[in-house]
Amino acid sequence: MNVLINGRIIVENEILDQHAIMFDTKVRAIIPQVQVILENINVIDAGGLFISPGFIDIHQHGAFGYDHMDADEDAAIKMLQKLPKTGVTTLYPSTMSMGTETIRAAIECIGRLMKKNYKGTCILGCHMEGPFFSPEAGGAQPRQYIIPPDYNLVSGLEDIIKLISIAPEVEGALEFIRRCISADIRISLGHTFCHYEDAIVAFTLGATSVTHTFCAMHQPQHREPGIIAAASECPSVYCELIVDNLHIYPASQRLLLKLKGIERIILVSDSMRFAGMGHGESELAGQRIIINEEGAKLECGWFAGSVLALNEAVINFKRNNSLSISDAIKPVTKNPAQLMGIYGQKGIIAPGADADFVLINEEISVHRTFIAGETVYE
Repeated sequence: MNVLINGRIIVENEILDQHAIMFDTKVRAIIPQVQVILENINVIDAGGLFISPGFIDIHQHGAFGYDHMDADEDAAIKMLQKLPKTGVTTLYPSTMSMGTETIRAAIECIGRLMKKNYKGTCILGCHMEGPFFSPEAGGAQPRQYIIPPDYNLVSGLEDIIKLISIAPEVEGALEFIRRCISADIRISLGHTFCHYEDAIVAFTLGATSVTHTFCAMHQPQHREPGIIAAASECPSVYCELIVDNLHIYPASQRLLLKLKGIERIILVSDSMRFAGMGHGESELAGQRIIINEEGAKLECGWFAGSVLALNEAVINFKRNNSLSISDAIKPVTKNPAQLMGIYGQKGIIAPGADADFVLINEEISVHRTFIAGETVYE
């Protein structure tokens, strides 16, 4: 048994001082620190840092030289061993629009990684981003691979695929959404030029989130309010945000926060292969990517994902909105856990939850990361 002392434990809407966490692979108890008996127990001193639940990224294409479309287990594990330095303890790797055989191979690789034992970020499933999009809103998704919704691409992979992004206006999308929801696969609306009414229908059918809100979609207009207005009117819908301050202007971040509230915002990295590697050149689905102080972009100037670390997104969002640290971490802990149906196991520090912790300071600098009770970064 381990005990974590001298930390400021972030639980729901409060911070517990002078308390300790008893844990092995799971949290066993949270008790006043004066009650801790230090004999025959491994004592870990948090040094006055905040203790947050581990961060959850539901939209990440790669980092540290690896892309999930590579379908390379050994290379993936090397990336997953580095990711805890950003506070990410749970990941839903994202695919993208490529050939159907390539997509299936990537998803099958993710499925194998879900069953492997390694010391690094845990994978709980796949986020399938594409290829069922509007070609006009493809963004960095290669147009030649964008196709109408086809459940055959999902069939047999339902135990791996946990989230699918789709444009609800394309032919066959609504029936596809129905089939996915019946298979317990969550639906997010993205890369879409759908009208307000299309989005409302999809949300009514059970779509639960919006993929990288504001990006690759209609912007609100007075006679075409679009998907963002629809999401604002559906209280249960979550909205992803890429908060590198390049994709989304801070004032737009504040606008969405006012529309949805802190409980329905999910911060994502949407990072690609070159994340964590500085500036230079990379590739995405065979496309040349240029990375500099303006972000990661295709040669035509369109954004191609990001090189954002998830803890950096929390830092930016906290500063841009003057948030408390308790609220600042919700979009990377509680909220994604609730969306993905794992809250209680992940996204919270409470008895019975997995012992996934991140030790951070007030500025969200990651000092130490635990996964299943074991230190994976310090």
